[in-house]
Amino acid sequence: MTFLNRNLAMLPLLALLLAGCSTPQQTIKTQPNTVYLLDHGDEVNINVSGEQDMSMRVKIDNSGNINYPFIGVMQLKGKSPEQVSKEIADKLRGNYLKNPMVTVSVAEYRKVYLLGEVKKPDGYAWEPGLTAEKAIALAGGFTDRADRKDIQVRQSGSGQLLNNVAADSAIQAGDTIIIGMSFF
Repeated sequence: MTFLNRNLAMLPLLALLLAGCSTPQQTIKTQPNTVYLLDHGDEVNINVSGEQDMSMRVKIDNSGNINYPFIGVMQLKGKSPEQVSKEIADKLRGNYLKNPMVTVSVAEYRKVYLLGEVKKPDGYAWEPGLTAEKAIALAGGFTDRADRKDIQVRQSGSGQLLNNVAADSAIQAGDTIIIGMSFF
């Protein structure tokens, strides 16, 4: 093995060692085309074309359900608005309407919560494209005692707590952001 080939073979090992020396920052980037899945706390608009009595705005309850006229209780948790549109149309077809045109859209997303060293800790409506940095801005920014690098995120779906989250990380609806206190 030549000197050059031996050094090239050591590059992956060197990269691995250098990666272990840096301070880890967890990034929760999401795919830009990620489908939004409904959950409790979301409010949805259901529009049935030409049917005023079947069009409504409804909030998904804690069990992930809504009560819809002519159908009854429907589980919306874990479904996309498009899936719910199709499900409602399928259940209304035949018994009530010939060819229902149903549109379901999110009227109000569930909240993200900010705790710790932000000026206005509270729940704020999630919006597509929300990052940790933008959420902190919604809460009035950091307090004087905030450790700006101690950003934790408790993910709503799994309950997993991520430490040292990068400010440009994507935040999902229902997540809780916790800002730590600086000791200096």
